[in-house]
Amino acid sequence: MRARLATLLCVVAVGLAAVHAQPPPDLTGSWRYNADASDVGGAGGGDGTDTGRAPVGGFGSAGRSPLGGFGSTGVMTPMTPEARKQRGELIRELVQPIRRFTIAQDKASVSFTFDDGRTVRYRTDGKAEKHQAVNGVVETETRWKKGRLVRETLLDDGMSVEETFSLVSPRGLVLEVELLGGVGRRKPLRRVYDPVEDTP
Repeated sequence: MRARLATLLCVVAVGLAAVHAQPPPDLTGSWRYNADASDVGGAGGGDGTDTGRAPVGGFGSAGRSPLGGFGSTGVMTPMTPEARKQRGELIRELVQPIRRFTIAQDKASVSFTFDDGRTVRYRTDGKAEKHQAVNGVVETETRWKKGRLVRETLLDDGMSVEETFSLVSPRGLVLEVELLGGVGRRKPLRRVYDPVEDTP
């Protein structure tokens, strides 16, 4: 009886290990925003896209000061009206849809390349890393979770923006954007992206 139980436990353990060892889904490819299939909200342009903003987490302007709370000293500073305005611009930057991007991935990271040719690389080990955004320096944590890519951008007052990327069938990419923290829970914004087929 004990032998059978031990064998059963070994089989279960091997099965669980196999599940955890499964590679993440392949998000590789070029993706174009489908405004008609996406939730309304957070759009920067009249057509439901924001073609003017730089992609989240990668590109800043020279001379931009970091967003309050992510300075070199690591000490929280009181939020001035100017910093509050900058924070609002940053949140808008984070929730506005990107018109088109290309994803490449390997075992340790996922990279996003945008129409202006610039690329942002995120480690997928869940550890914090800093990036320069248009409206401040942001800290991100990126990981694979239950077959989906989750990227959390931490703000300086306990709030964060969580982006969850998942593949859907027929082949498509869904991005859910949710603002976490503060009072109450907000409904995630659902963005749908269609694959961009290569043309000969």
